[in-house]
Amino acid sequence: MKYLLFIGSEGIPEPEVMTVMQDEVPRWVEEMEGRGVRLLGRELDLPETAVTVRVRDGETLVTDGPFAETKEFVAGFDLLECADMDEAIEAAAKHPCSWFNTVEVRPFVEGLRLSAKASAFGRYEDGADKPYLLIMWVGGTSAGPVDDQAVMAEGDVWRLDVEERGFQVLGNALEGPDTARTVRVRDGKTLVTDGPFTETKEFIAGIDVVSCGDRKQAIQLAAAHPLARHHAIEVRPFATE
Repeated sequence: MKYLLFIGSEGIPEPEVMTVMQDEVPRWVEEMEGRGVRLLGRELDLPETAVTVRVRDGETLVTDGPFAETKEFVAGFDLLECADMDEAIEAAAKHPCSWFNTVEVRPFVEGLRLSAKASAFGRYEDGADKPYLLIMWVGGTSAGPVDDQAVMAEGDVWRLDVEERGFQVLGNALEGPDTARTVRVRDGKTLVTDGPFTETKEFIAGIDVVSCGDRKQAIQLAAAHPLARHHAIEVRPFATE
């Protein structure tokens, strides 16, 4: 089963923390890939580079900044293939970011699609295009239910269209927030709490990674997603090496 590790952060790490993570994250990656657990992962650009996209009455509304108005933000993610949640939590607890911040573990709904671009994306080999994360934020509004099967079916059609046009890297819906587990390691002890790491009434319902020419095109792709008509999609670029 495939799981997403959301790397949570409350800001730029202190220099000594950054040094530890720069040393330890490559070791974690090597171990997890050696075990066949980690499929890929990548760091995001800072949250101030994000825009939030909504479509209302046929008009695309774009606001600067991330969707969630909290001090916590998603700093990156790792995609895992694990036997069960217990194995995913064990991998998350070994992640150096869990020693200082938080790691949210969320299972994907069955049917995650990885395009031919996924491996190159994981190696930071972007070519002339630039990858963007589209985060589907749901809740806090009566605009439309997350379990609306018609909207979900439209999302599958959108995803196939984006893949056929050569923009799709990976993406799918996530299981509900009640399936999330947030992992912290403090003083050598693994602390696991139920639910997402962000304390908001909204939650992340799914993600897509697209690779395209620029932010304008990424916004256009987000605006075409059916969830943008009911909720909001945050568009954020990934960091480049």
